[in-house]
Amino acid sequence: MNAGGVLSAAHVERQAPRVLIYAIRTAMKRVIKTAASAAMYNPVSQATVAANGMLYTAGMIGRSPESGEMLPSFAEQAHQALRNLGVLLRDAGGSYQDVMFVQLYLLDMGAIEQFNEIFKEYFPLDPPARAVCQPVKLYPGAQVMFTAVACVA
Repeated sequence: MNAGGVLSAAHVERQAPRVLIYAIRTAMKRVIKTAASAAMYNPVSQATVAANGMLYTAGMIGRSPESGEMLPSFAEQAHQALRNLGVLLRDAGGSYQDVMFVQLYLLDMGAIEQFNEIFKEYFPLDPPARAVCQPVKLYPGAQVMFTAVACVA
């Protein structure tokens, strides 16, 4: 910048790649954030959508969006986590049918059959691919958590 406050050509040329990279990154990712789905306490987005229409969620847990409290039973948590996912899908322009993959975390693998029955209510036909594991622990009070990948293009 010269004494008159005007940017020099050399300065613009040096900054152009940074500006272009920021513009490309911004255009390649859309953040989905809604009060209708349980808010995240960490510094993360609830979901992001890439330019190609792929949606990636943060961990979906059974926290009530109204109270912010974790629901008490496994079934209530599973249903609420799946409803939270549905809100994010809707806000991104998609639906449950657009989900391609779910990574499921259960504190008790003995609850897998109960989760399967609940899962069928949201994915009655052509369910997404899914992987399941049992972590040592999840968010405080959470018995179930999952992440999802969907194509909402």
